[in-house]
Amino acid sequence: MKRPTGSFFLNIPIKKILLVTLIIISIIAIWEISLDYFNIPKRIAPKPSNIYEFIQKEFFTEHSSRYQNILIKAMYSIRDALIGFVISLILGTFLGILISRSSYIYSVLFPFLFLTQLVPVPALAPVIAALLGYGFLTKISIIVLFTIFPVMIAVRKTIINLPENYNLLLHSYTHKNKDLLRYLILPSLVPTILSTMKILCSASIVASIITELPLSVRTGIGKDIYNSFNNQIIPRVWTSILLISAISLIFFLCISNLEKYINNKYKYGQF
Repeated sequence: MKRPTGSFFLNIPIKKILLVTLIIISIIAIWEISLDYFNIPKRIAPKPSNIYEFIQKEFFTEHSSRYQNILIKAMYSIRDALIGFVISLILGTFLGILISRSSYIYSVLFPFLFLTQLVPVPALAPVIAALLGYGFLTKISIIVLFTIFPVMIAVRKTIINLPENYNLLLHSYTHKNKDLLRYLILPSLVPTILSTMKILCSASIVASIITELPLSVRTGIGKDIYNSFNNQIIPRVWTSILLISAISLIFFLCISNLEKYINNKYKYGQF
């Protein structure tokens, strides 16, 4: 009997939920006991109880400032990551289609885009900032440069590996490039783009946080983590890391479920 698929999100078995909960509780207990037993200073690693106390103070007290709350700062970083994510997805797909149709354009663009993957993100910031300034536009540009390469390469690889029979069949009906793009190339790219989105979702968040350090952007959580560490506010550092990790995980799970839903329902690119 076929199991009902239910809603958009996966139906997670209760046993898995209980197992994950048990593992998390065990890790927290071992963490707390180990730090007490080995007398590890708070400046190295805070106890879960210290992190819990900080979370209570940060999120659930009346005097917590709207602009100092790490959740607000995390949302600014996620916003910038999403903007870079969308731009990389659109621009990378366009460039991927372009270089798959022209070997000349591929030979010109590829070395420059590949170079952006070799140079560390903070090293690119001063160069781009000299042209665009030390603000929001530079941050988005660096995120795009950091994440566009996988999209472009994945799109190109998918197009050049399309079965020749598909091209011949479509050419027997039409020779228009727009029909080739609409009925063959774009549908075949759907699974590739969805898979690449899972890589981009975490990479864009990482890039968003890292690029805040050398720039004058003060609203994100990356700068806040750096300043908190320098001021030895270690519970704030760990809380920020846990928060951004949880948001990244939710982002990844949403895209994973979207990929399964679309691929199972529409069977795009199944050949």
